Amino acid sequence: MTTSVWTLYPELYSKIILGTLLSPGIVTLSGHNRDESWDVQAAKGSEGATSVLNGKPVGTFQASFFLADQDEEDDWVAFQTLIESTTAGPKPVALPIYHPDLAANGYTEVCSAGVGGAVRDERGGVTIQVKFIEYRPPKPKPAASPTARGGGTGAPASGGGAPPYDPNAAAKRELAGLLDEAGRP
Repeated sequence: MTTSVWTLYPELYSKIILGTLLSPGIVTLSGHNRDESWDVQAAKGSEGATSVLNGKPVGTFQASFFLADQDEEDDWVAFQTLIESTTAGPKPVALPIYHPDLAANGYTEVCSAGVGGAVRDERGGVTIQVKFIEYRPPKPKPAASPTARGGGTGAPASGGGAPPYDPNAAAKRELAGLLDEAGRP
């Protein structure tokens, strides 16, 4: 019989670390899927369709925190203050986040996308739903038209543009200079 990681390390999966704080209560994550952004268009003048990959959209997910007692509710006040600090100033400030399931899908920094109100149950517990949005710094936009990659000859790739980066370029220039001094034919 195999024992699951959840059984061996329940606190690892029942909490998140946001900034430097461990979340109170028990967290349940949802919506932390990783989808690709595809632009699918009907082909004009022919059958079928065409698709273009537009990369990965910014991810969002929900974290539901179940607080079972007054101590966890008291700890929640500081944790909610931390969550709300991400959007309290003129510019959002992302905080590092860790949970094994979030890490598996590449979530590393987040901001608050909203904190729900407390929902109390008949046993005295409280559930609070928090929406998070991923922070990813912008990446340079790729070239508008694709270019073929060079075949390793050092020649520029077809399609124009700058030659590919050559880590040995300085050594090659030095060798060419030495060969010229030696009277290369």
